[in-house]
Amino acid sequence: MVDVRKIVVSVLISSMVVTLVSCGVKKEKTDEVLNEVISEELASNTETAETSESAAETIEETETDETEASEATEENVVAAETLPAYEYPGPELFYSVLYKYLIDELGQWYEPADVCIPCPVIIHEDESNKEDIRVYGDFWIYNYDLDGDTLVNTSGGSHPGCIHLKATDEGYEVTGMDAVEDGSNYDPTAKKIFGEYYEDFIKEIGDTEKTEKIRAQIIANYVAANNLSITAYRDYGWDPVTLPEENIDSFYSVLN
Repeated sequence: MVDVRKIVVSVLISSMVVTLVSCGVKKEKTDEVLNEVISEELASNTETAETSESAAETIEETETDETEASEATEENVVAAETLPAYEYPGPELFYSVLYKYLIDELGQWYEPADVCIPCPVIIHEDESNKEDIRVYGDFWIYNYDLDGDTLVNTSGGSHPGCIHLKATDEGYEVTGMDAVEDGSNYDPTAKKIFGEYYEDFIKEIGDTEKTEKIRAQIIANYVAANNLSITAYRDYGWDPVTLPEENIDSFYSVLN
């Protein structure tokens, strides 16, 4: 592109030279004027170049920030869309069946999220009758959406009671659940269902620290089993909780 500014300046300089010489001005004066004009022009060009360079850098930085933000958003969207469904990662088939039941039967009462992760707080297991294995506990359901490297709880709840299973040729099958009722029927039905384990039940539901420990460990094992980059979980209005190390192979032995 032709630089009109430079052409105009050159014409002015030539005109000034002709005028000065024709008027009998000394050569020294002519050189002085020429030097001043040239210096001003160089300074102006330098300032223009610096301004253009600064503007270019600003545009480049803005584009870089927008690109990084867009990539981060896309990563979160892809991660959320591909977040694997929860499956019990331990070696015990018994618990695989139990956890699946919690997700399918209890999880259906909540709005779906990126992933549903159960948290059974087991109080007692009675395996004396293989046709009616009983698992007494406070069975929690938690639904999470993924936000960066944090699982954010969106819904969930507690479902205390006794789950009945039976042994089959293929493994185990859930045959039903005796659930503690809400409201004024809570305590009477809890006593009826838990029987001799009622006091243990009351003690367990009051130990929120233990419940949170179990919850965090279950999430950590899920993350490890699926090779995810999740580092914490968070409830609404609370700070994120950093996940512990996984202990898939010894989960229940450690907690019991």
